[in-house]
Amino acid sequence: MYRILALFLSLLLFSYVNVDKINTTRQINNNNTQMLATRSETVKVPLQINADTDKYFITGYPQKVKVTLSGPNALITSAVNTLNFRVIGDLTKLGAGTHTVKLTQTGINKDIKVKIEPATIKVKIEHKLTKEFPVQVNVKEENLETGYSIGNPKISQDVVQVSGAKAAVNSVARVVATIDPDKGTKNDINEETLLQAVDRNGKTVNVLISPQTVNIKIAVQMNKKTVPLSLQKTGERSGYEYTLSSETEQVTVYGKKQTLATLTDLPVTIDMADITKDTTRTVTLTLPSGVYDSHPKQVKVNIKVTAPTGMTTSRTETTTQSSSESTTSMSQSQVQSSSSSTISESQTTDNNQSSESSSSSDSSSSTVNTNES
Repeated sequence: MYRILALFLSLLLFSYVNVDKINTTRQINNNNTQMLATRSETVKVPLQINADTDKYFITGYPQKVKVTLSGPNALITSAVNTLNFRVIGDLTKLGAGTHTVKLTQTGINKDIKVKIEPATIKVKIEHKLTKEFPVQVNVKEENLETGYSIGNPKISQDVVQVSGAKAAVNSVARVVATIDPDKGTKNDINEETLLQAVDRNGKTVNVLISPQTVNIKIAVQMNKKTVPLSLQKTGERSGYEYTLSSETEQVTVYGKKQTLATLTDLPVTIDMADITKDTTRTVTLTLPSGVYDSHPKQVKVNIKVTAPTGMTTSRTETTTQSSSESTTSMSQSQVQSSSSSTISESQTTDNNQSSESSSSSDSSSSTVNTNES
């Protein structure tokens, strides 16, 4: 019994060892097969142009080309993963003009078959020119909130270099930075903007700009303008003269740019219908269409009133007449007083004369009586 069990275990161990060897051999064979197998892989890689770029400006070549690699699996995998090869267009021995150039590669294992598409490129070589241009900012102001406008732009770099073919650079009219704000923008603008070289017709010119972008900051604010007040009168009373004045001579108004451009003053109209004496009125400013706000919103207007000339004469005449009547009354009183005094004096004189006469009569009588005696 023990001998049978021992035999069984020996057979089982033998089988396990041989199966492991068989599996290992199969794996090695598979690996070898995979390494020896060939396959193709296509990748896109940048095209390197060798040329005197300080002297020449080259156009017409693609930025990238397709490279198809065929060969052992391991080599293809390594080449695709590392991309440690280059595709070159060599223009170092060429001058100005149009040329067809065959592309070459370097860095690919010799056991790999290489196919480059396109195999050749057609390039145009021109003499290079470099100029400096100021940056012009173009803001689409129609996107701003109604009544708002922009201030002066602040640019990180005011002047940039434009390089390219001589003819192309000479056709550049300006370098622009276009700002396209969101609809209804009220806030200040702060953007990194791509520059563009354009000709006189506004078409883009194929040149190099250095730097390619600039930072632009622009203040966004309400349109405003300072205008003088125009004091006006209405409903004037006949014969009255009115003089208007105000300590506030100017106001700042806010509104549409087009409206403010034509606005020369701000009318302030005062109704004189019920004004007959000097007064001061506080008037709320009436804003025309297209003007949304003002500072200040109210002004004080001083009104000096001159009454009609006829009314002044009538008063003078009344005063003169009263004075005359008073004088006449006083004269009459004085005459009466004088008359009374005269009469009194006359009466006194008569009395005195009568007394004297009586006394004289008595004296005469006394004299006569004495003589008789």
